Amino acid sequence: MGHGPDAVHELIEESGWSYPVSTRRLERSMPMENVAIDEDGNSMMLSELLQEADVDRFEDRADLERKLGPVCREESEARTVGILGRVKRTFFG
Repeated sequence: MGHGPDAVHELIEESGWSYPVSTRRLERSMPMENVAIDEDGNSMMLSELLQEADVDRFEDRADLERKLGPVCREESEARTVGILGRVKRTFFG
């Protein structure tokens, strides 16, 4: 499975849906679905991702990528731990 917008697109395809797709439909059908947001394996629930994006629908795949791409990148960056964070985690748990 892909990550970020590609992962959400795959969920839409696996469900047999076509664009446009409302976020309400996605949230109702797969609220607890775990979506990989980056190549490092960071993930979040689909409902959380859609809430962060604050959108109502995706007109097509390009629209989905345009709306979810920045949110996935921001979440990924927020979860990235630098060298100092790793040292702290090693010594302080």
